[in-house]
Amino acid sequence: MRRRTFLASSLASASALALTPASRAVSREARPEPLRLLVLGGTNFVGPAIVDAALSRGHRVTLFNRGITRPELFPNAEKLRGLRGTKREDLSALSGTRHWDAVVDVWPEQSALVESTAKLLVDRVSFYYFISSIAVYRDYSRPGVKETAEVRRNDPGYGGEKSRAESIIGKLYADRYGVARCHSIFGPRDPGSTLHYWLRRFAAHNQVAAPGDGGDPIQFVDVRDVALWVVQSIERKLAGIYNMASAPMPFREFLAACKSAVDSSAALTWIEKDFIYQQGIRAFNELPLWIPKEEDPGFFGISSEKAQQAGMRFRPHQETVAAAWNWYRSAFFKDTQFPHNGWGISRQREERLLHAWQDQVLK
Repeated sequence: MRRRTFLASSLASASALALTPASRAVSREARPEPLRLLVLGGTNFVGPAIVDAALSRGHRVTLFNRGITRPELFPNAEKLRGLRGTKREDLSALSGTRHWDAVVDVWPEQSALVESTAKLLVDRVSFYYFISSIAVYRDYSRPGVKETAEVRRNDPGYGGEKSRAESIIGKLYADRYGVARCHSIFGPRDPGSTLHYWLRRFAAHNQVAAPGDGGDPIQFVDVRDVALWVVQSIERKLAGIYNMASAPMPFREFLAACKSAVDSSAALTWIEKDFIYQQGIRAFNELPLWIPKEEDPGFFGISSEKAQQAGMRFRPHQETVAAAWNWYRSAFFKDTQFPHNGWGISRQREERLLHAWQDQVLK
């Protein structure tokens, strides 16, 4: 459940993003015909990346949100004010006869709110794109999880709500909707604590406790890659459900990318899994993003083969990590102490782990 909660915070949690090699390549393409896009939200993390990708490709964007979170973003975009919520909902700004070519919905929680918006727009939107999550999958016991795997449609919680939202949109929009089932999303404007934990460790200390033997897998996706995929899928009217997860990489390569991003000279001390557990330290939430490969091997073994065959491209992991670090150190995260929002361990606890392991090795 902690892993599904992490996926929820990853999705729920900018203005124009830095131009990367991938986005420069896009800029050389022939521009598509301008579309009228409605983005529900668009000011937190995934939303701004989608808006930026859409504007960079010449589309006209309308934002619908409360006008509270970063209202200064995208000053030249049209902004409609309203509210999506279980206690009070105001969709009046979306009423009427106005038509959009597509709507992008990043709503992370209650499927009932997705349903009310989808029903309101069903005759006035040509294409509905929904940002979902791999949390919809029921079983992570085997790697290679594909879009056809069983989902948690009748379950409570984040994964169940996402799955039900997908089903609602599918029934309303038939063959004119798309879904991106995203893994852990990182990159510019990431509000989370998981990737930040490792980057901060390398930036602040000379020795870092590394879990396992370095061979355990990790998998994630860059927010800018998701955004570009969504916009291009709308342009192509590419319907269907697609996993969004770059190829798994060994944890040692992930930590090497983190170390390089902060230009650190810190030494890594690899500590056996069983010893870490004996010290009362849990995988994944206390040592963020680490899961021993024999535990839920499908969680970091999601297949994106379908999306790649349809043209999805993932930028190098190192680029994602470096962009996230540039964001963290330029924002209010610079003085973050761990544990933070339930993620990570304190430096004092890490030092106790390091000393205990060194004593064990010397025996």
